[in-house]
Amino acid sequence: MNTGKILAADYKHMAMLKFVGDVRVLMSSTLDNYCNGLYRRGVLDAMVVDLSETRGIDSTALGLLAKMAIQLRNRFNVKPTIISTNPDITQILRRMSFDLIFAIVDKPTKPQAASAYCELQQKSETESSLRDKVLDAHVTLMALSEQNKLEFQDLVQALKSQNL
Repeated sequence: MNTGKILAADYKHMAMLKFVGDVRVLMSSTLDNYCNGLYRRGVLDAMVVDLSETRGIDSTALGLLAKMAIQLRNRFNVKPTIISTNPDITQILRRMSFDLIFAIVDKPTKPQAASAYCELQQKSETESSLRDKVLDAHVTLMALSEQNKLEFQDLVQALKSQNL
């Protein structure tokens, strides 16, 4: 059972994501589809990812966020901001070297009106497609730091061997 959701909003040339509850691997297609839409925009001046209502986030979701940050830097010269008011999640972000690719803010910001956000509909996908997203997310995390490389190399190797 999925107890999380991903909300999105736009304000002028700023995109906003809000993760609520537990954001896990089964939501990877939803997040990936949203990000692919971001990359097709003509202009993007800022990106904010609000984790202030996030109870849990897995490494696949983190890897997809890292991939998004790298793509936004390359395409729009934008360094996204993550709002994380949960000290445990903030610690995970810093341990995963997210401070290299995101501005991390640990104080709440002015809340956006709930009506400004719309919930992204969860996309279903094949097991093979999901495995490819998990693999891609973890390869991205491994590229951020030596610690990430050591932490995820066994998982990446196992996923690669399943694709043979």
